[in-house]
Amino acid sequence: MSLRPLLSVLALGLLSGCASAPVQFYTIAPTASDVTLAQKNAPVTYVPRVSLPDYLDTQDILVRDGSRLIRSSNGRWASRLSQSATDLIVARLSQDLPQRMITAYPPIDTPESRLGITIERMDLLQQGQATLIASWTELPSDEASPPQQGRAAVSVQGSVVDDAAKTALLQKLFEQLSDKIAASLASR
Repeated sequence: MSLRPLLSVLALGLLSGCASAPVQFYTIAPTASDVTLAQKNAPVTYVPRVSLPDYLDTQDILVRDGSRLIRSSNGRWASRLSQSATDLIVARLSQDLPQRMITAYPPIDTPESRLGITIERMDLLQQGQATLIASWTELPSDEASPPQQGRAAVSVQGSVVDDAAKTALLQKLFEQLSDKIAASLASR
């Protein structure tokens, strides 16, 4: 055997050992079985996509270290984070408020209300703390009715050892936000 084929095989073997791990996709959106259907003829609440700071509304899974954002090397969100967060919040609100039809899709008819949610600030820290500050406004279709506003700060602790743990921690964060929003809407 000549030296040239042997070197080629050796080089291919070394290169295959350097291949990076495959990209993994994550979501915090619920499965279809987790979605609660509203009663027939229930008043409709339309929830447009949650607003997030631009630097967070990507498919990158990010962890904050001071002023530096560290992107996961092989983990990505299956869709923009704002879309998954909206889907999760809508599903949770549907469970908590079964007397309403909560939807993230524009209804054909004018909805009973429109619920805008803004995440003003959100951080997932390397130390395992996730926090957010959010505000929301429910605008009734009846202009004579006053809008209802709310604001909350939510914080959860957990592991950030890998992308699955980061995903679970952010899901918990958005679930707690959903519970606060539901409580404010139920009091109306």
